[in-house]
Amino acid sequence: MFEVDFLPVENRDQDGGKSGDAIAINFTWHAEQRQAVVVIDGGFKDTADSLVSHIREYYGTNVVDLMISTHPDADHLNGLAGVVDALDVRELMVHQPRAHARDVSDFSNLEALDELLDRAKARNVVVSEPFTGESRFGGQLTVLGPTTSYYESLLAQQLWEAKHLAASATSARGWWQRGVNLLERAVDWLPLETLTDDGDTSHRNNSSVITLLTLDGQRMLFTGDAGIPAMTAAADHYENTYGSFASSPLSFMQAPHHGSKRNLGPTLLNRILGMPNSPHALSTIAFISSAKAAPKHPSPKVVNALKRRGCFVGATEGNPICHNSGTLARPGWGTLQPLPALAEDDDEA
Repeated sequence: MFEVDFLPVENRDQDGGKSGDAIAINFTWHAEQRQAVVVIDGGFKDTADSLVSHIREYYGTNVVDLMISTHPDADHLNGLAGVVDALDVRELMVHQPRAHARDVSDFSNLEALDELLDRAKARNVVVSEPFTGESRFGGQLTVLGPTTSYYESLLAQQLWEAKHLAASATSARGWWQRGVNLLERAVDWLPLETLTDDGDTSHRNNSSVITLLTLDGQRMLFTGDAGIPAMTAAADHYENTYGSFASSPLSFMQAPHHGSKRNLGPTLLNRILGMPNSPHALSTIAFISSAKAAPKHPSPKVVNALKRRGCFVGATEGNPICHNSGTLARPGWGTLQPLPALAEDDDEA
């Protein structure tokens, strides 16, 4: 039995609407024959309450066996301290830049990261770092990336850029006025592939933890905000460990960075999911954490590229969504409808 829940993360006060990640997972830990709970990211600070309530109400527990911070952006990390305060968190996996660089004074969101670590240590939470090859729950959870050396190179580049390069200030005012209802962009045909391999995301995003869960024979990939080079390195580790994606296909995949076109390309998707109209699996499910108010997420090019490779594509868009083993019944929860093919005429993501 398993249930994988993507909670909606909405921040209308930042950039006209900001997406984030808050994922709760409940499954059977086979080695110990008991329930296990994993949290991957906690959204913004005010997301903590809904995450805590969700775990208590739907999982019936106050215990979180493992909490993973994929990377220290506010829309992923800031809600985790509230979860530590409210629940019995057994282990926190989080990268600790102070252990890998002498001077991290220019590291953004450092105060929130330090606060999370202080609260975890005060409550005797085991703190570890998530690097390639780390596994938990008898191998049911495995970290595919980043490696320690790759993380340290990305961290060094982040710190250099923060010290030497002025941040570009691009106003997003008025973006929210673009139709944010994805159904308004629906078309009754699937456009030709326009997603390219030129997508380039930040060093910070590429430091995201990429996690594989194997539950009831299903392989599920969680990607944070990882970009093409990070995802490619994780794919290498996957195939070296489990075999090719064609012979050991994914049943579930989180589209990285809220469905941004800068984090996926056709070459990578062909490798992981299969060629258009010839997918490795008949029904891979792809979930996207995208705020309803966010103008850039998800990218129609990414939605269409996933659909082209046979994926059922779902997005939070202000609502919690759940992937489960098929035995779950929750009062008030209905069947998720897949996103339709989308027009790509003004794709900003």
